[in-house]
Amino acid sequence: MTDPLGHLVEFIDKNRIVLGLVLSNKKGRLGLWTAQDRQAALPQQRVLLMTPAAVGVDAPRSLQVDYMAKIEAKREALAAGVDVVELWELVHAESDPLSLKDLSDLVFGNGQGQDGDHVSATLRALFNEHQHFRLAGNDFVPLSPEQLEQKSLQQEREASHRYEVDGAVAYLKSLPAKGPAPEPPPGLAELLAEFTIFEDEAPNVKKAKEIVALSEVGGRRQIFNLLVRMGHFRPHENLELLREGTPVEFSPEAEAAAATTLPFSSQDTQREDLTGLYVFTIDGAYTTDFDDALSFDPDPAGGGLLGVHITDAAATLALGEVLDREAMTRASSLYLPDQRIPMLPPRLSEDALSLREGELRPAISCLARIDAQGQVSEYRLSRSLLRVSKRLTYDEADELLETDPHLGGLYRTCLAVKAQRAQAGAYFLPLPEVILGVDEQFQVWVRRVDRDGPAREMVAETAILANSLSGQYLAEKGVPALFRTQAPPREPIQEGDPSDLYLHFKQRRLLNRVELTCEPGLHSSLGVQNYTHATSPIRRYLDLVVQRQLGAALAGRSAPYSGDDLRRVALEVEPAVRRGMKVRQIRQRYWLLRWLEAKGAEPLEAIVMENQVRRWQLLITDIMLLTSIPTQSGLVLEPGQKVMIKVQKADAFYDILRVALA
Repeated sequence: MTDPLGHLVEFIDKNRIVLGLVLSNKKGRLGLWTAQDRQAALPQQRVLLMTPAAVGVDAPRSLQVDYMAKIEAKREALAAGVDVVELWELVHAESDPLSLKDLSDLVFGNGQGQDGDHVSATLRALFNEHQHFRLAGNDFVPLSPEQLEQKSLQQEREASHRYEVDGAVAYLKSLPAKGPAPEPPPGLAELLAEFTIFEDEAPNVKKAKEIVALSEVGGRRQIFNLLVRMGHFRPHENLELLREGTPVEFSPEAEAAAATTLPFSSQDTQREDLTGLYVFTIDGAYTTDFDDALSFDPDPAGGGLLGVHITDAAATLALGEVLDREAMTRASSLYLPDQRIPMLPPRLSEDALSLREGELRPAISCLARIDAQGQVSEYRLSRSLLRVSKRLTYDEADELLETDPHLGGLYRTCLAVKAQRAQAGAYFLPLPEVILGVDEQFQVWVRRVDRDGPAREMVAETAILANSLSGQYLAEKGVPALFRTQAPPREPIQEGDPSDLYLHFKQRRLLNRVELTCEPGLHSSLGVQNYTHATSPIRRYLDLVVQRQLGAALAGRSAPYSGDDLRRVALEVEPAVRRGMKVRQIRQRYWLLRWLEAKGAEPLEAIVMENQVRRWQLLITDIMLLTSIPTQSGLVLEPGQKVMIKVQKADAFYDILRVALA
């Protein structure tokens, strides 16, 4: 092997060919001085080409550098004349590596190909063009036409990527510190939005991170604020809603179908006329979709005839049609502090299928004769036609209890029905409901409502009764249905004062999960058999499914769903239901944290729940929100103890809450 000392060598450094003069050789490690007037050390195996030099190792450094500069200029000039494409066309059928000298002979011929300058020129031309050949050791392999096409496409993609990244970075760096942002480059807002929503799981996370790093825009919150300035996000955009892919807008096909849908057909003459009943709704002040209404005709001896009337959405929404498919995809209406996302287009859920005051509507009515002790002596279900006489809020219904015989009698009867459930083994572990609202200035208001208020109790008890009687009817008729069962708890349930939040929280953890099944059975915490859900067909898809079974049975038609069909539908719908619950819980927490941000260091009441690993879990009673504080030496707390706390840090965007004892 030729001693490299005193030779010119060429090697690759930082993606370019470098020329150097070997000044020393110690066990295969070469000491060099390069044409760029720099010292370098190089393992001999990295040398691509070695040629004799006409300058000695002892010559002055300036002479060595000038010599190498002239040699390099000569070789670059020769390389500029190499037609790489023509060379590739000659040899592209070859699959084995080709030596530089062989390729140089093909390029220059006439014996010049073996000359060091010409071999170097061939090396430089092939390496710099880096399109038609690939380097394999000290040899080159021509790419096949297929490989060449793929490489060309890859280079086009890389060039496009570089263009987009450079444009995005330039745009972001040019933005003013405040105010609306000008129109961003195409695709940039969507790219940053995906990154903000999905973070490391975003489909183009690498590209997004590259742009963010080069433009130095900051972290996730800063990117979010940029997207608000671009008009792509609202100031409090619901990122969890976007992450879960929950649809908000309805498809044009669904909207068109809703626009032409009537609440009932004039040919449907098989309905019982209940327009003579005094029918009323009881809902929240902001409710716009009314799917259930009540009637009550009191008996002098106590009790009376209770009517629970459910809008007959199943009679209007054909199975498998566009509106049914849309409702099945959504699974349920979603009620958030700052947004309402209905299961059906508002033309239906708030109008044509809503039990609005004064409007004639078809319904499925559950009529039950109940005595003063809360026992159901008889009941029947009916496909009915009715008109709501009065719309009441919970507060209005509570105020009318003493003066309205329908409401007063209904409340007393509901208390008796509830007592019957208690005798059947029901447990009552009420927890307050926290109602949140957000105004146009994004100010949060919070209201804690006790669930055992009279009007709320009436609504709850009548719904439980109607659902259990509907389930009983389907079970007796042998019609397949979806039942909700719950096994008895593993330990005895302790019931206490309704205001004992600690006890009820702890006892609820002992309850078994509710199972969705086609087999009727016990719902232990409600104390009823054959329990189903059929009272919210415009808000919950599975209620609509059960209502279809009821409507068909009452009309003497075959059930639209078999047991297997019901199991399949439940399997498809339940994931969307869980996603909706997750979105609601996270959004509720977001606005509660915003409320706490505004509270600052104002003291808040909390209840000590339990001692966890190195932390005490606390319940903030005003907003029914769990949090925790670290255990400390000398800190003695007892489960159930009331304490005062203050917020140290609340950050809704990053879901951070830190509190300390006040």
